[in-house]
Amino acid sequence: MSQPLSEHTRRTFQAHLGAHFFEGIFTGVWLLNDIVARKHFDASPILVTLLVMSASASLILSLPLGSMMAYRPKRIFFLMAGVPRLAFLLCLFCGSATGFVILASIASISYPLFFTAQNAILKSNYGEGNRGKLFGLVYSFSGLMAIFSSLTVGRIYDLFPDSPSVIYPLAALAGFASCVLMSGIREEGINKKEPTTLVKPLDILKKRPDFRKFEISYFFYGTGFMMMLPLLPLYLVDHLKVTYSQASFLNGLFYQGMIVIFSWFMGRLTDRVHPLYLNKAGFAALVFYPLSLSLAAGVLFAYPAYAWYGISMAVVNVSWYLAPLTFCHAREEASSFGALHVALAGVRAFIAFPLGTFLYSVSGTFWVPFLTSSSLFLVSSMIIPSPDKIISSKK
Repeated sequence: MSQPLSEHTRRTFQAHLGAHFFEGIFTGVWLLNDIVARKHFDASPILVTLLVMSASASLILSLPLGSMMAYRPKRIFFLMAGVPRLAFLLCLFCGSATGFVILASIASISYPLFFTAQNAILKSNYGEGNRGKLFGLVYSFSGLMAIFSSLTVGRIYDLFPDSPSVIYPLAALAGFASCVLMSGIREEGINKKEPTTLVKPLDILKKRPDFRKFEISYFFYGTGFMMMLPLLPLYLVDHLKVTYSQASFLNGLFYQGMIVIFSWFMGRLTDRVHPLYLNKAGFAALVFYPLSLSLAAGVLFAYPAYAWYGISMAVVNVSWYLAPLTFCHAREEASSFGALHVALAGVRAFIAFPLGTFLYSVSGTFWVPFLTSSSLFLVSSMIIPSPDKIISSKK
């Protein structure tokens, strides 16, 4: 049930919205990374795979961050997250696909720092009765900015083919501004005295079978999700022959648009329905995304597939952030649970991204990896634990 907002929660929410104004701009540019790499830099399939893999693989760095962040102010970690994003300033001098992939890989280091620190803020500053609603609003707002950014940038790329060298430095500044604004949020109830009983991320997998099963289900989902990512730019650019504007409509308007529309609703729903139930529904819905995309005979047929993709991911994304927090026994554990959840996404990246490219290279068709992805989504929806298992583990 919704609770009255404290003054500190209201200030947190306002700062969170301000930060995600710039985060949305940064994300909108980031959404076209793979298309830019393929169309502008003529990147090979291997380089495209490394590009889209870098952001997810970097999440493995979250593993030591949980213990480091617990009982410590998150200001320094948000500022540290902003620095790698400034690597995109060097796009002014970048003329090769390899150089672009290196800069994007450096910038991706910001994500484990940003996500882990943000999870701690979500746990400490937003109450159980309002967390889903408030985060859903922030996430929808960020998505709206990403749509505007992506559509604008896509049109600019079509009109001025050499403009990525200017757009990416501007995106770097927006991404850095997001981290600076997040660093100004004061974590409520932080205890500066670090106890010896602090839970360690790897111990969670040993001692919490409910959370272990949760992460196994996410392993199947994440593998299916990630193996699609290096194939999408190949499918869109080489098979469907999309323009930058069409790619921005697919990734921005249809994908992010559905996330914007449904994230706020899903956020409110998580205040009433356990996030794990939504996770199960989201995983099941994703089964139809690769199947419908593989049937697309042209760009127009890809639009509804991306819309369904966005609706499904609106469910999964909100749950991805909030579900791990429901396993915590104490507020101080949020950093450790969040860090482990994020880091394991980095671990499966080393398996999933090469797997998608390998299956496509061996089969010579998108059908094989797309069907494999759908199968993995189905398995994940079947094995994710139910909330009653979490309750029993707390007794």
